[in-house]
Amino acid sequence: MLACVLGCDSLYESGHISFDPGGHIRVSPEVDDSPHVAEHVQAYLANRTTTWWTPEREPYFAWHRNHTYRRAPVS
Repeated sequence: MLACVLGCDSLYESGHISFDPGGHIRVSPEVDDSPHVAEHVQAYLANRTTTWWTPEREPYFAWHRNHTYRRAPVS
């Protein structure tokens, strides 16, 4: 999956990034709580798409979005 020395895998596993159906990177609003992480995400990940997403892999990505990804708190 998404593994790089810049911490992409760590951001994914901690729920700070995920992927929409289609492979577009979704960034958790919690990233803004850490200026250094937010800067990294904006510089390297925002508005990008992964080629790892495929319709066959979508169930894996959907599970991650529903169980690990940190969404905005519900008010």
